[in-house]
Amino acid sequence: MLSMKKLFKSVTKPICLLAVVCLLLYQSGFAQTTYDIVIINGRVLDPETKLDAVRNIGINGKSIAIITSTPIKGKKTIDAKGLVVAPGFIDLHAHGQTIAADRMQAFDGVTTALELESVILPTANWYQTQAKTGRVLNYGASAAWTFARIAELEGLKPEADLLWFQKAFSLNKWVNDAASPNQVQRIVEQIEQGLKEGAIGIGINAGYAPGGGYKELLAVHQLAARYKGPCFTHISGDFPDDPNSAAEYVGQIISFAAAAGSQEHICHINSSSLRDIRTTRNMLLTAQKKGLPVSVEAYTYGASSTTIGAALFTEEARRRKNIKASQIELNGVALSEEQFQQVRKDTPGNVIVFKFLNMPEEAAVLDESVLFPGGAIASDAMPWVDKQTGGPIDDNQWPLPANAFAHPRSAGTYTRLLAHWVRERKAISLLEAVRKCSTIPAQILDKSVPQMRKKGRLQKGMDADIIVFDPATVNDNASFTEPNQVSSGMKYVLVNGVLLIEKEQLNLQVKPGQPIRRPIVTTN
Repeated sequence: MLSMKKLFKSVTKPICLLAVVCLLLYQSGFAQTTYDIVIINGRVLDPETKLDAVRNIGINGKSIAIITSTPIKGKKTIDAKGLVVAPGFIDLHAHGQTIAADRMQAFDGVTTALELESVILPTANWYQTQAKTGRVLNYGASAAWTFARIAELEGLKPEADLLWFQKAFSLNKWVNDAASPNQVQRIVEQIEQGLKEGAIGIGINAGYAPGGGYKELLAVHQLAARYKGPCFTHISGDFPDDPNSAAEYVGQIISFAAAAGSQEHICHINSSSLRDIRTTRNMLLTAQKKGLPVSVEAYTYGASSTTIGAALFTEEARRRKNIKASQIELNGVALSEEQFQQVRKDTPGNVIVFKFLNMPEEAAVLDESVLFPGGAIASDAMPWVDKQTGGPIDDNQWPLPANAFAHPRSAGTYTRLLAHWVRERKAISLLEAVRKCSTIPAQILDKSVPQMRKKGRLQKGMDADIIVFDPATVNDNASFTEPNQVSSGMKYVLVNGVLLIEKEQLNLQVKPGQPIRRPIVTTN
């Protein structure tokens, strides 16, 4: 019979040998986890943790499973040596909201395109339509103050379509008339229904409806505070001097943050402030230092895009801002004074480009907006239209046809930042540029939209919305005369773990975009 000592040795020796064999197998890679997709050897940037180093990323399903400096294996491997790996860009201000618009923005590094300024009502209808069609990028919208105002003051039923809004520019009451207390109540009720249906926040396109008074807007901002959702405002005034100066209306937004307790976001601070950006910039930075929840965005162009019938181009506005007809372009062609007046009269909903900073020496003015400390980059991307008919283009065409027209920011806002501000001018670091395009937009939303806590970051457990680009070749190619040119340098783009762009080639078969919305409020 074996002694206890001999028995112990006879049992433990095989166990130790087995442990050694398992360790050797693991180290040799046989026991290694195989991920769905791995991105190896890339310069990985995560602005939130300030990671900027060569790492390997493992993806399972729609999530990032691991970020490591050790070798990993995947069913599919992307070798990103010499390339930058970053969180996908989050556009807070994208009017396109179509498959064609998504595809153009994907080449610009965008993985989430949100309509938060002009926005939509009814909210539920819009989300249902997008889900039925399918989207290439993540999508979402706010509840539209302008839609509610048009419906109430013009006696119309709102349609969840931006074209419905454009057609309303032939009407007048919603633009200039003050709302009565009862009308304000009904406007607020319409917006509140949108919030209950999952709208991300409230879009306030005040620049198109100067008749919206302080009390009306205060009620809207108080509603936002009750629902703890942001307001995304295109401010009313952009004159250089009082009354109705940009400074006056930036001050109004700051007052809403203080008086209503609402989270405030100012859209396109560059085109709202024009040449008075230094004044408004200092006001906003001071408000932020005092703890007020106010954020801003800018796009990387000194030219805006809007409808020719907008209140921005009244006779008084043109006189006080010294706007010449030649600064306004329709389908890439500058207008004469006679043409401007005729088009504004006949087709006020026509979309035009307005070059508000069109001199080389004004680049420093644009810098004040683009480089705003802690400010987001957002495109204000316009829908793609047929420049012959003015109607929407066929969403299934790719590449976009020669007659497809929009502002070039619809194709190149973010790559323009990477090419001109980062690579060429070295005006901002690459990590900070990526932060402005991804993490900052996510942080603006993540207090009220839980989904956004997993976006705009490259960390374990985050959504696999990832871009891989060449910092030496990334470039915006769209111009004001040929805007339908895709940006270059985006080698790979993943949306929710699905490869949308691979080796700069678009996969036309996938629609991995998911809805972004606040939790829906159900009532009994």
